[in-house]
Formats: sequence, C-alpha cells, structure tokens
Amino acid sequence: MATKFADFVQEIEAEAKAEGPAAVAELEAFRDHFRVGRKLAQARLTMKLSQKQVASRAKVDQGDLSKIERGVANPTFATLSAVALAVDYEIDVKPRRR
Repeated sequence: MATKFADFVQEIEAEAKAEGPAAVAELEAFRDHFRVGRKLAQARLTMKLSQKQVASRAKVDQGDLSKIERGVANPTFATLSAVALAVDYEIDVKPRRR
C-alpha cells in the first residue's frame, strides 16, 4: 500500500493498464474532470470570489459548483461554460499533448 500520494497514483495507473484500454480511458476521463475543476477553482480563488458568488453569477447551485471544482460532477457544456464565464474563462478544445 502506498504511503505517498505519488505512489498511490502510480498504483492506480498500473492497475488501469493491467485492466486494459477501457480502464485507462476511464482514468483519463477522471483526470480531465479533475483538471477542469481545479482550473476553475484556481480562477475563482485568484479573483477572490466565494463559491456562492460564482454560483450566483453562473446561475448554478453552489453545491453543484463544489462538485465541479472537485471533479466529481458531470456538468453539461452549458453549465461548464456558465461557470467558466463567471470567472472570466472560456471553454476551449485543443489538440491533446502526447
């Protein structure tokens, strides 16, 4: 069992690879959710806004915003765009780095 977070992540990656392509894809999807949520949370904090303020601007529930920031939500594109605009960001699609 891992004692450091980096070791824990490596164990999860190894398990996903051992389980096959579907598990690797699921892990990557989780990372994408977490990455977007983390960026939105960082933008909110940079602007010195509370979740309640951003939720109000985006016209979403504060609890839903919390889930988005933690990467555990599966928001619609419209919701994600509204939250991004509330912190002066926009959603963009770009080629994946390999």
